[in-house]
Amino acid sequence: MLNYAQLLAPWLMWAGSALLLGLFVRGIRLRKSMANWPKVRGVICELIVRSSRDRDSHRPNFMVEYSAGGSMHRVQCDSPTRLGFGDAKHATAVLKKFKVGQRVSLFVDPRDHTRAYLYPPETSALVLLSCGAVFLFLLGVGMANGASP
Repeated sequence: MLNYAQLLAPWLMWAGSALLLGLFVRGIRLRKSMANWPKVRGVICELIVRSSRDRDSHRPNFMVEYSAGGSMHRVQCDSPTRLGFGDAKHATAVLKKFKVGQRVSLFVDPRDHTRAYLYPPETSALVLLSCGAVFLFLLGVGMANGASP
């Protein structure tokens, strides 16, 4: 006789797979739309590492000023896919590649000039999301097959 955990486990794997697949599709759509966004020159005005409250995640943040849509904007530009690093040293290493006052090219959303990124979603992050989705799906299939009477 099956217990509830055996019945629920495959569905949890499939839900996780669906979540990762959704994030993958969102990243692909963003990458595709960013190919048509105008590139605007901006100036880095601040470089800081933001840490989560529990200090488990450290995210490099770039404050950039640029002109778009007839007005000046000062926005936080960072990675559209990377949420942060587990170690502050890695986040700091990313920031060391830039300097305050440095001119950079930005992808600026033509429909929302306050939305800008230094670079499109990382291919490696998208590959990990897709691989994770496939893995969880197949794991769920294996659990469902192993749980059948």
